[in-house]
Amino acid sequence: MTVFADYAPWYDLLYRDKDYAAETAFVEGRLRDHGVASGRMLDLGCGTGLHALAFARKGWSVAGIDLSHEMIASAKARADQAGLSIPFRQGDACEAGAERDFDAVVSLFHVASYQTSRDRLAKMFRTAHAALKPGGVFFFDYWYGGAVLAQGVETRVKVIEQKPLRLTRIAQSDHDEQQATVTVNYTLFCEDTDRATIRRVDEAHHMRYWFPFEIDAALQANGFQPAHHAAWLTQDAPSTKSWAAYAIARKNVTP
Repeated sequence: MTVFADYAPWYDLLYRDKDYAAETAFVEGRLRDHGVASGRMLDLGCGTGLHALAFARKGWSVAGIDLSHEMIASAKARADQAGLSIPFRQGDACEAGAERDFDAVVSLFHVASYQTSRDRLAKMFRTAHAALKPGGVFFFDYWYGGAVLAQGVETRVKVIEQKPLRLTRIAQSDHDEQQATVTVNYTLFCEDTDRATIRRVDEAHHMRYWFPFEIDAALQANGFQPAHHAAWLTQDAPSTKSWAAYAIARKNVTP
């Protein structure tokens, strides 16, 4: 089963507390710090398009790619409703398409950690490299290995109510330290309180955590300068306090 196939209809409701505007402003600030203040942007692993729309509203010319047909359908509908012209397409982040000459590529919400092997990560980096202009900037986030090892995994329960819906999500994780992977087993109970119906959705998300030295080696091997790494939504070094980190790299000007 494709990841997010059944999960997609509930995705935005589950993450309704995610501040896409603040995240977009933060990413835009870091791109500006690296000399890219506007232009063409590719959102690699765009999901339902909320980051892409936020960037488009700030004046960026945005395109988006995501592996999930369901996510892309939501993104297209959302852009149409907003009156924004954003070319979204279904595709694998690890397979370069026709996208070229972008000023920036962003890949948000841990797309890099959905690549669970060094080969897949390298292919994702090659996709970004192919899409960027020489000197273009690549911004992406990932699970930071130091924090995962320090904190360990735990079972988490999240309940969201938006009448008549009540969503209960249980996340149980299995950690394979030898492979540096975490399999997050989601069980989602989707209850319609008006109709007295309930649906169960089960999905397993296989993730990998990374360390900056691994990411830098893969970037340099695929045409990028070494990255700047920091904890998510800060400019401080990654730490054991947060699984979320990000990297910014520049495509080499000469091959």
